[in-house]
Amino acid sequence: MEPSADKPLPSSIHVEWRENGDFLFSCSYRTAAERDAPESARRTDEQHHFPSMTLAMGNVLRKLRREHISFPLFLVSLAFNHRNLLSEIDRLLQALHEHVDRQEGSGEYSCFITSGKDQP
Repeated sequence: MEPSADKPLPSSIHVEWRENGDFLFSCSYRTAAERDAPESARRTDEQHHFPSMTLAMGNVLRKLRREHISFPLFLVSLAFNHRNLLSEIDRLLQALHEHVDRQEGSGEYSCFITSGKDQP
């Protein structure tokens, strides 16, 4: 089944890290007819408590910044937390798709991802 041309679909993602390892995840979505439309102003739609994802993304950030991480320790941590990480990724994607399914045009979904339960 092919998606409808006027159904918004995710088109790009953006990750912005905070100094404490939390991050802002945002995903732009567009209809085929609006691919060239300017992006709307950024805002945070939601906040989620995903400690495993925050840990894994922190390791990605350290690698992007070429900071040393203990790769064996990273693999052990990933293996130990993989079920939680996959569950958190699934919950984030479900929230994204629920948001996009309610939309009629292009826009952006954003979500603050934190390892703690307190707001930034």
